Formats: sequence, C-alpha cells, structure tokens
Amino acid sequence: MAAGTDVSPLVPCDWLKEKIAAGDLGNIVLLDVSWSSQKDCYEDYKQRHIPGAVFFNVMVGPHTDLFPRNLPTPEVFQDLTRAAGVNDDSHVILYSDSDNCGFFMSGRAWWTFTMFGAKKVSILNGGLQRWLTLGYPTTSEVPTVKRGNFTARYDSQHRLTFEEMTQRIASGATIADSRPAKSYAEVMEGAGVDTSKPFISYCNSGMSSSTLSFAYALCGGSDFAVYHGGFTEWKNKAQDRIEKS
Repeated sequence: MAAGTDVSPLVPCDWLKEKIAAGDLGNIVLLDVSWSSQKDCYEDYKQRHIPGAVFFNVMVGPHTDLFPRNLPTPEVFQDLTRAAGVNDDSHVILYSDSDNCGFFMSGRAWWTFTMFGAKKVSILNGGLQRWLTLGYPTTSEVPTVKRGNFTARYDSQHRLTFEEMTQRIASGATIADSRPAKSYAEVMEGAGVDTSKPFISYCNSGMSSSTLSFAYALCGGSDFAVYHGGFTEWKNKAQDRIEKS
C-alpha cells in the first residue's frame, strides 16, 4: 500500500477488469495518459481505450529550452483534473500505451499527480499493452464526465531544483541516472538502492526519471525526488561538473 493510503501504487489488469465488469468503480477515476512527441495520442484514444477511461494530457507545459518537458502550473493542473472528473477523494488509476509497458508516461503522470498533492494514485501494471495481450475489452466510446473538485496543492519535496541538486550531491543520497538503455530494475540494482536512504533520480527532462522514482516508492521508499531539469539543465549550468567515462 502507498504510505498513508489504502490503495496499492500498482494495480493488476484482472482486478481492474473485474471492477469494470461489475460496474463497481466507486471512487476510481481511470485516466489514459498516453503521450508522444511524434503524434497526437488523443486520436488513438478515440479509436480504442479501456472502457470508462478519460484521456488526460499531462504534458501541457509551459515548456522552455531548459525544461522541454515541464510541469503544468497548479491552476492548469487543477482545471485539467477537475475536467477529467477527479475529486479530492478519488482513486486515480493511470495507464498509457507508451514505452516500457506503459510505465514511461504513467510514471511521469504518477509523479505529476504526487507533486500536486493527490494521495491515492496507482499505475495499471503493464498499461494498455498488457490489457490488450490479455484480450480484455476496449471501446471507442468517450465517457460523459461529471466535473470534479480536486484541489491542486503543490508539494516541492519530490522535485529538486538545480541549486538543491548541487547541495544534495554531497549528502549521501542515492543518485540514479535513468537515461541508460536498461530496465528500471537493472538501474535500481546497479545503483545499490537502499530504500531507507534518500533517493534522487534524473534523466534529460524528468520523464523516465519519474518512473524510476515510482519504482523506488513501489519498493517501500518515501524519501524520493526527481531532479527535474536533469542533464539538459546540468550541462548548461555546470559544464565543469560533468563526469565522463
């Protein structure tokens, strides 16, 4: 279970299928967070998605050169979540049709919801790819949504600025680079991750590093942070502090 909640951070497809089949979603809000820089994933969503899922674009910016994959503002995020039917007490389940069995985008969405104070957030294990492999039903019907009341409360503890990252380097925290072409488990194992110690992940712009922090949280860790600017920001501000192998 996630700390302080009664929901698991990772839910199986068969559990969700049974909930949908029984019409027993309760306070669950299912969000398709598929995103790609190469295409409009909403077009794919309109053709096929898990029944009851609402499309949710978590990558709305504002984007800059240093933050090409930036977080939305609290006001924008709150409006988006309410439009998707999310309430303060909702159990949000995220899935996508992205790389790494859906974890690439679902991890980023999980981190974003965490940053804005959502307490009950889970990722569908395996995403849409696993759902389809199991032969579970999909639909093209876009659900009617009742506007929610979610209140965005920005919490900076899981996001590091450049200045904070420079201070934390000498703190003894585990720092993991998620850019190598390895599985998240391999990255965690190679970094010698100890969930009793603070954990910092980074990539180029806060994408795969979000999923790495999710993996840390899934293993029971709570003191995690994403260095959001990642190597994109670091190489611009700390050229003299880049290690090369």
